[in-house]
Amino acid sequence: MSKQPIDVPKDKLQQLRMDALRKVKREKTTKRRIVSVAIVFLCCLSLLFSIRVSPTIANYVSKIPVLEAIVSAVVRDKGIKDIVDNHYYEEVNVTQHKEGLSLTLQGVIADYSGFVLYYDADAPFELFLDKVQLFQGDDEIKCGCSFTHNASNQTNISSSVDFGFSEPIAYTSKDFKAIFHFKDGDKGNIAMTIPFTLQNDIAKEKVFTANRTVDVAGQKFTITQIRQSPLKMAVDIEVDKDNTMQILALEDIAVETESGERRGTLRNRSSTYYNANGKFTVYLQSNYFNNPQELTLMIGAVQAVPKGEDFIEVDFGTQEVLTKPDYLDWDIAVEGHSLKTSAKKWDGSESHMFFTTAQKADGTVLEYAGGSFSDDDEYLYATETFKSYDGKAKIMIDYFYNPIGENIELKIPLK
Repeated sequence: MSKQPIDVPKDKLQQLRMDALRKVKREKTTKRRIVSVAIVFLCCLSLLFSIRVSPTIANYVSKIPVLEAIVSAVVRDKGIKDIVDNHYYEEVNVTQHKEGLSLTLQGVIADYSGFVLYYDADAPFELFLDKVQLFQGDDEIKCGCSFTHNASNQTNISSSVDFGFSEPIAYTSKDFKAIFHFKDGDKGNIAMTIPFTLQNDIAKEKVFTANRTVDVAGQKFTITQIRQSPLKMAVDIEVDKDNTMQILALEDIAVETESGERRGTLRNRSSTYYNANGKFTVYLQSNYFNNPQELTLMIGAVQAVPKGEDFIEVDFGTQEVLTKPDYLDWDIAVEGHSLKTSAKKWDGSESHMFFTTAQKADGTVLEYAGGSFSDDDEYLYATETFKSYDGKAKIMIDYFYNPIGENIELKIPLK
């Protein structure tokens, strides 16, 4: 008996894809940023030696009191380096004590795109940071939040919390507070509230109109504008609705200035943030405090698959994969409420989310519950789990290695 296809509106799936990818990338970022005590110690030891021989690094250490977190950020992200150079980083240095836990908010970076809080925590018991809330006055700011989970048995943390705003907030007040929620096996939940007031004027976003169209194997997308804030550079992109292929990812994206300075993506090699209108945004390291006349946008690869063939259908009740595109040569199994995927490695391959967006047969959302990722010499492995459901579902493919264009360069004047 032939399987009946599931009829689900495509635009709804695209919107769900965007929402799920944003959520899961935040969760994945949190998980992948785990740093052990030993690594932190070695980094700090290396840094201390480099301070003795490097006036540049020593200069940053002299400017800012928190060693591991902000200095690590300066080394990793040229935009943070510029922020420190231009005195946009704000020291707070407020400490609270509760249940034997000492928490210090060392400093903050704030602009219209988001917040970064740098903090130290110390306790005589194992620390586990569960969540962090951000308030402007008495109003909680609803936004994406990511932070470093500390290693097991760690009793001291020096790290950061990143908040990303989907829409710029209005700075009607510069009075804020952050509530850190820690968990302890004996003491339960420990909530620590630290108020702070911003002193700097909030840097205005710089917006440059681009309107440059890229044609890759007949598939078009347009760089509509570039938006710069101290924390990030946003490249807004719109995909041509008449394309015959679904663009899944733009990889290894960077910009280069006239001087040859290169700034890459924040955290992820691959960027896909779709909505129902075919728009997405790529976030790069900021060069807000520089004033280049022109940027060269570089895209390492464009990954795409035929439209209408960017999903699989499964039945969680019978534990079957009902349909999948002919090109999809992965081994996919349904186990409980999870999809277990084995994908043969390709050149430069790394861990990927394969399936995160799904709809039930009745058109309602099947919520993504989390995933785990690993690899060996030959294969990438993913286990991606959805909330409890025993029926049929259509699940979008988030990534497939099928480059339709590589090594693309586009010059964009900034006027």
